[in-house]
Amino acid sequence: MRRRVLLIEPNYKNKYPPLNLMKLSWYFRRICGDDVRFFKGNLRQFAAQLLIEEFFNSKENVILKFEPENNSNPAELFGAHYENLVNFIKVGKHFYLDNIPNLRGTAFEYSLFELRRRFKRGDYPKFDIICVNSLFTFYWAKTIDTINFAKKFLADGGQIFVGGIAATLVPAEMQAEIGENVKIHIGLLDKPTDLKKSDSVIIDELPPDYSILEETDYKYPARNAYFGYTTRGCIRRCSFCAVSTLEPIYKDYVNIQTQLQITENFFGKKQNLLLMDNNVLASEKFSQIVEDIKNCGFGKDSTYILSDEYDLSIKNLRADFNNRAYIKKIICLYEELEKKLPEVEAGKFYLAREQNFLLHFITATKEKILEFDSMARPLFQKYFKQGKRTHYVDFNQGLDARLATEENMAKLAELNIRPLRIAFDHYEQKEIYEKAILLAAKFGIRHMSNYVLYNFHDKPEELYLRLKLNIELCEELGVAIYSFPMKYHPIKDPKYFRNRDYLGEHWNKKFIRAIQAIINSTKGKIGRGRSFFEKAFGKNLEEFHDLLWMPEAMIIYRLKHEKLAEEWRKFFHSLNKFEVEEAQKIIAQNKFTDSDISNAESETVRQFLKFYKITRTD
Repeated sequence: MRRRVLLIEPNYKNKYPPLNLMKLSWYFRRICGDDVRFFKGNLRQFAAQLLIEEFFNSKENVILKFEPENNSNPAELFGAHYENLVNFIKVGKHFYLDNIPNLRGTAFEYSLFELRRRFKRGDYPKFDIICVNSLFTFYWAKTIDTINFAKKFLADGGQIFVGGIAATLVPAEMQAEIGENVKIHIGLLDKPTDLKKSDSVIIDELPPDYSILEETDYKYPARNAYFGYTTRGCIRRCSFCAVSTLEPIYKDYVNIQTQLQITENFFGKKQNLLLMDNNVLASEKFSQIVEDIKNCGFGKDSTYILSDEYDLSIKNLRADFNNRAYIKKIICLYEELEKKLPEVEAGKFYLAREQNFLLHFITATKEKILEFDSMARPLFQKYFKQGKRTHYVDFNQGLDARLATEENMAKLAELNIRPLRIAFDHYEQKEIYEKAILLAAKFGIRHMSNYVLYNFHDKPEELYLRLKLNIELCEELGVAIYSFPMKYHPIKDPKYFRNRDYLGEHWNKKFIRAIQAIINSTKGKIGRGRSFFEKAFGKNLEEFHDLLWMPEAMIIYRLKHEKLAEEWRKFFHSLNKFEVEEAQKIIAQNKFTDSDISNAESETVRQFLKFYKITRTD
């Protein structure tokens, strides 16, 4: 029997699509033949959408005794007002219906009120299997709320599973908040018995189903890439890292070629190859991995021609592969095409779409799209020309500088690697890190990036020195290195996994906020260029130290209001030893209410702290 499967990612912001849900989709859709649906967003909105779509798709919902088109179905008559219909079901406000022509007095209007009553009762369309992904634990509240709301979509006798990072790291704490009727899956989907299934398929070895990304309105910034692994796990057991829990067994080779070939056949060529390996340089089969990647078309200076998205969508519709996703995709492509057409031709194309109910995905059907292909295809071929493009390899989790050698760096240079990511977690590893950068530059790798851990056992000045070193290496070697400071967070500690409040032994709330304010102004990364760096972080440790204590509004706007920032700096350095200690004790808490300021014993300190009452708006 064909089951209904719902895959949910909580509505947090994230860059990368949920690879585990994409593989689950392939399993349920391609292996089991189930009806699979993916959603990321507001689940109340989703429930209202499902109720409308269920009604529209019912064969029994033909509107009778309705003028002027008494044989039309609700979707054709009212699908253009889909958003208003959904919003009415969700919030019950009648003004959403007021501007819908020919609605009043119809059977459909009465059906809408019944759908609204169903929504209020929580009587939603049901699914036999629901899988919810979890990401970082600081999204805890949103994840728990999503899981508990998802139960409303579960059919009697159905199963709901939760997996992913947070579920694996703190399963007991999660189970306590979601109840025993939800099954938590810990770790990878690398066993035949995962999700209580009885076949021998290893889900983790399946290719990802990229079609689910077309179902959601959420656009992942890194969606146009092949996602995968060439290794699993890591040989290290770093105390700040969760990989040893998430992927406890190091697997030094995963054949990626078959997965990429399947992806290309079904979903077309992707721009980049984004590999999620946690320590690829530790693999004894590293040379073979590089050869595999080259065989997939990512060797040095390789190019590709972007696949024809329209042709792929039509092909998958003909094959009945996720019709919902590709109907939605086709409608989006029609709209893109219309913008490219000359005015007269665009008008004719729009009219033809309207006549075939192809203006909105809710009214469009597979049959109408395939009939319309004879008109649309020549236009896509004429106005969507694809030229050659360069695509790149990105070992996104970073490489282990301690394992960099002449041999493996030379091998890496055989790939179109951009950027080369190398972690620089501790200032004590300065020489190891420098050696890795020098090797990369020696073999012609010019674009690099690194993750810079802070708020762990480090001191704030060590963060500054690591960032400054990258600026110096850029100047010395003529390369580009982009640094991404990453704040340490103990994601398994019961005190902190629900929040972002942890402070390292050498840090305080004000220091953390100062770094965040600087990073926000640099868009999260620090690139090459000494002048840019010095404006952001200071010319030396003394200026950096001042920035840590400076009022947040002045950090962000100090170039625009230099005189005010200089006034603060002079006052700060005029304080005596005891006044500095008293001021810093208050500033470190990053709270500047009138009562906090009045707690200062020194009148000079109270006057100084008034700088911290200046807001961004001021």
